[in-house]
Amino acid sequence: MPTDTPPFNEISHRLRRSVDDKLAALLNGEKAVARLVGPRRIGKTELVSTYARETEAPILCVTIQPIPRDLGAGPVVLAILEREIDGLVHSGSKLGTAVEKMANDRNKHETKREIKAKFTIPGDFGSLSAKAEKKRTIKAAGVGQADTEIAASLRRLELAAMATNTRPIVFFDEIQELLVNDDAGMPTVWVIRNEAQHHTSCRYVFAGSNQRLFAKLQDGRQAPLLNWGSELGIPPLTTAEIDAWAVPLFRKGGRHISTLASATGLLAGKIGEVAEVCTRLWLDSKMDDVLDEAVQQAAVRAVARQQTTLGRQTSDLTHYQMKVLRWIVMNPNVSPYTKPAKAFLDLNDGTVATALTTLMNKELIESYAPNQFVATTPLKVYASINPDLWHKDSA
Repeated sequence: MPTDTPPFNEISHRLRRSVDDKLAALLNGEKAVARLVGPRRIGKTELVSTYARETEAPILCVTIQPIPRDLGAGPVVLAILEREIDGLVHSGSKLGTAVEKMANDRNKHETKREIKAKFTIPGDFGSLSAKAEKKRTIKAAGVGQADTEIAASLRRLELAAMATNTRPIVFFDEIQELLVNDDAGMPTVWVIRNEAQHHTSCRYVFAGSNQRLFAKLQDGRQAPLLNWGSELGIPPLTTAEIDAWAVPLFRKGGRHISTLASATGLLAGKIGEVAEVCTRLWLDSKMDDVLDEAVQQAAVRAVARQQTTLGRQTSDLTHYQMKVLRWIVMNPNVSPYTKPAKAFLDLNDGTVATALTTLMNKELIESYAPNQFVATTPLKVYASINPDLWHKDSA
């Protein structure tokens, strides 16, 4: 009997791709370091968490959110890392028990002094008890002291992993956010590299969705992630991949459908957006319904109407910038310099280039191939500019 519950976010129905095997090959190595690059909502976090779940590997997710200018990068990273380590300790696992033991060991302060001397991190260094450490707030920790503590925490985690024959994954997600405030977080990334590059038990994954900022971490002589580990690009889903995954699920649920091209063609191949639209399409239909082009487009509009708008990110755009954004939204991964684009935009190349720079700086669009752009969050952009979808020549 077909189920009528949307299956698209269920673990058992997760879309597997070739990048799953590529990540597994990287993380199964002795010194496992992977750098994941791909647009937002493309599935980077799910990729790593799925590997950890399937291999039963402990995972510490250090997810970096935009950092206010009055806070240093080091203290923020330290707070998140300590929270993840505390969770590991309270899990009762053998690794967590070993980490706790080392944190309470008398040699803990010696470890800190050794790391401080090794990396010559600036800032005051005080003798702090484990109890005092737990009470420390983000603002109370100085930048240099926080960086010292990050290295010490990673060192203890590696030693605990070696002692328990465990291979945890330390996942620094959206690490490019450390560079938003004038690259202030670059020293913190260097501290992580200098400590972790010698680890053989802990495995490290660095992920970024802003290619412009992430490039600063891995390209150029001063980049801390340069020549460390392997880069793995997460490409957008193709229509064929989406259909191979979702169409059988719809049919199993009693829906009649041959392709999801009309529902997903404008979503830039982002699995997060695709799953959201597929779920809406399912909920707005019933068994024996035919999910044709009109029904699919209606589902996209319905999801777009539920999105929070981007506010001044779009309201401050000029007419020309909005026109270029509209082209990209309606033509993902199609160059705005093609003949059809030129006919629609009626702008010279210089104006288009300037508009593209502004849109990228506002993080409204992103590019992972020369002259090919997609909306960063297509559904939110739809909600913000309220385009008459599928009528590309409208004003």
